[in-house]
Amino acid sequence: MEFNWQGIITSALTVGVITYAINSTSHSVEKGHLKYGLFIKGLGIVCLICFLGPLWVYLTDIYQVNKPGEATALIGLTIGFGFFAICTIGEGFFVKGNYDESSINFSTPWTGSKASNWRDLESVKFNILCCWYVLQFKDGNTMRISSYLSGNGYLLDFLREKGHDF
Repeated sequence: MEFNWQGIITSALTVGVITYAINSTSHSVEKGHLKYGLFIKGLGIVCLICFLGPLWVYLTDIYQVNKPGEATALIGLTIGFGFFAICTIGEGFFVKGNYDESSINFSTPWTGSKASNWRDLESVKFNILCCWYVLQFKDGNTMRISSYLSGNGYLLDFLREKGHDF
């Protein structure tokens, strides 16, 4: 039986980089502010470049498709990286929030802007699958605070001080 050392090393490095990114961002901005750091923004730009490369190759016909499946792979790469570019650029550059002792304001390109008072906070739950904290308020607002957001550690400390257990 042959071991796939490349896969093991790649997996270990991926887990290490993601763990480092989460731990280094939790307390990396000023208290009261939530935003993504360079990791997610950089990932979005890399995805955009990886989207534009295959798209340019496909549209300009500079690469001759000689084997079956090459055109499908090129189209698949273009669609996949395009989707991830939209998601990561949308998250990295347009998700932000602010909070103080009385309220929180949070804005995303997907759900718009939301504002709620802390006295209306009903529950805080961690979604392990998506790696975010779900804040549910009495007025129906639901805010999802990603573990990758810079400043989320200060927010979690603040919520623990307010008596929320999650």
